[in-house]
Amino acid sequence: MRIAVTGGTGYLGAHTVRALLAGGHHVRLLVPPAEAGAAVVARLHATGNLTVITGDVRQSSTIEQLLTGVDAVLHAAGVVGTDERHAQLMWDINAHATEAILTRAVDLQLDPVVSVSSYSALFPPPDGVISADSPTASGRSSYAKTKGYADRVARRLQDAGAPIVVTYPSSVVGPAFHTAPGVTERGWAPIVRWRIAPTVRGGMQMIDVRDVAEVHLRVMQSGRGPRRYVCGGQLATFDEMIDALECGLGRRIHRVPLSPYLLRGLGRVSDVVGRYVPLGDGLSYEAALLLTAATPTDDSATLQDLGMSWRSPGAAIVESFAGDRTDRGGEQLGDPVA
Repeated sequence: MRIAVTGGTGYLGAHTVRALLAGGHHVRLLVPPAEAGAAVVARLHATGNLTVITGDVRQSSTIEQLLTGVDAVLHAAGVVGTDERHAQLMWDINAHATEAILTRAVDLQLDPVVSVSSYSALFPPPDGVISADSPTASGRSSYAKTKGYADRVARRLQDAGAPIVVTYPSSVVGPAFHTAPGVTERGWAPIVRWRIAPTVRGGMQMIDVRDVAEVHLRVMQSGRGPRRYVCGGQLATFDEMIDALECGLGRRIHRVPLSPYLLRGLGRVSDVVGRYVPLGDGLSYEAALLLTAATPTDDSATLQDLGMSWRSPGAAIVESFAGDRTDRGGEQLGDPVA
């Protein structure tokens, strides 16, 4: 199958392109001009049948070039993080560019048209469990709001019968494939650097990045119509996350008790301060709410339909920090990532 892909030089996108190429597909990858010389592009070229085009995903001419003459598309490009200073860019790419790509792909009768969303688009769920049937949430952060906008677009197209496939990854962890670390790992940078972490009641759904890539490979089947797949993985308590970090680092992390109320309060303060100064990824009110709520996901339909089982996210965290650092795109442990 000839598959157009956006976002393939990102953390999750690189793993996805690698899986598609290994699966025998021909990938046409859209790369921003500034990333044309990235190491991951050369690595992906060596993996399989890859064609690279450069351009801006926000431009209609680029979208037309990307989608003309292919069978399917996987749209993974997006601005991920908690930095509200990037709010406009999130709306431009996460929301409006996604709408343009999905709409044009449907017009061109591509099948499937895969949109990589986030379980943030479904949080909080009305029944306490995030599933493929959960309604799109209103969102609190710019990231969640823009993902929610794109999800509503995808669902309108699905309701009209378009072969839109939406995936909803949770917090994605695991070793990078010649890219910067994922946003979840970047959020741990202060803990890794200072070897100190709060002890708080709560946890988060986490999934190995390679499992999400495998989902994207397995959904590449035409003629199956609209589908939605939650990729939540396993619920890990905050203490279990820190245990995995300690194991990967080979060092102890000092733990300081913190109440959920205080953590959410710090998240609110971070949201305000983050509008004016760079705080990095990690602490925000929405992230604190996700953590302290410990909302589970129902992945049963995903696992059954695609014939999969999830890896241990704890093992993926350990591998991220204990593995070969050359697979981390040259990033040093705890270094800030732009």
